[in-house]
Amino acid sequence: MDVINELKNLDFKTIGSASLPAKLIVFAFVLMAIIGAGIYLDTKPLKEELQRAEAAEPNLKREVEQKQRLAANLEAYQQQLAEIEVRFGELLRQLPDRREAENLIVDVAQTSLANGLRNRQIQPGTEVRHEFYAEMPYTLRLEGPYHALAKFVSDTASLPRIVTLHNPEITLGPGEDAMQRAEQLQMTIITKTYRYLEEGEEPQ
Repeated sequence: MDVINELKNLDFKTIGSASLPAKLIVFAFVLMAIIGAGIYLDTKPLKEELQRAEAAEPNLKREVEQKQRLAANLEAYQQQLAEIEVRFGELLRQLPDRREAENLIVDVAQTSLANGLRNRQIQPGTEVRHEFYAEMPYTLRLEGPYHALAKFVSDTASLPRIVTLHNPEITLGPGEDAMQRAEQLQMTIITKTYRYLEEGEEPQ
């Protein structure tokens, strides 16, 4: 009881004159306080790291779920990619080389003649090179009745090689007779043929 009373009345200014039991008790309390503070300061960063990990957990779960879905669909994606590569190869094989592309415009001209049209002009344009192919434009000026012009457009689209038609302009033919002018329409149209780039050729 004397120690308890001594602790109650203890003055830290005169702690040097306190009894040994009182000093030991004070020392024990101070030691516990130091250890407690050390534990708190040592574990605080760990608690903060734990809180950050807990906050990031939902995002990590979503990321894992997304990757699991991708992994589940990987086989389907690979199959689609294989199909695209096959289709791309088929389209590429439809592209002629330079010589074949130059001859292709002859096929277009023959198609117009086969439909009863007159070729007034075949003018080559400037070749445009893309990543793996080049387009070769030609300006055609044809003359003939409307049904023949329409048939020419249809037959050109059916050629085995890729040929596209652009910017058609149709006007009445020359002369004073309206019926005759309507039967001899003039069409200016841009025809584009395509070829694959040969080794050493670079896109523009």
